Amino acid sequence: MPNTSKTTDFLSILVRILGLIMLIVGLFVGIKVIFAAWELYDEPQRIERFADAIDHGSNLDSTISSFTASKLNVEATDATPRSDIPKANDSLRVSYFLAWFLAVLLLMIIGGLAMSAIKTGGQLALYDLEVKRFARQLLEEARKTEDN
Repeated sequence: MPNTSKTTDFLSILVRILGLIMLIVGLFVGIKVIFAAWELYDEPQRIERFADAIDHGSNLDSTISSFTASKLNVEATDATPRSDIPKANDSLRVSYFLAWFLAVLLLMIIGGLAMSAIKTGGQLALYDLEVKRFARQLLEEARKTEDN
């Protein structure tokens, strides 16, 4: 029996240490997400690198601009020349808006994972306290039912 108690104590300490590590990592990641969101708010031009990477990988903006240019050329040949038709290089950068959407989505996902790590780490670190509290409540309920 003493061997089982030592093993249980060792596992309890190991679970608490792992829970504490998980809690600290979750807090660190959560703080990093807050700082990254604040940097994007403070310096929105930083999203340009992400937008350029999206455009480089997908050629989204060039595809849209070539589609727009071909559509404008068809309209220009069908009608008389008009000055209100935009030029092809004035096209909208969809990759910029997609980069903002993806950046916010990634920050939300990473923040959610950090919150889960904090919650799980806290539960593991305080595991014995919750089990003891639950056992006390069960004993109190059992005593109440015996008294009645």
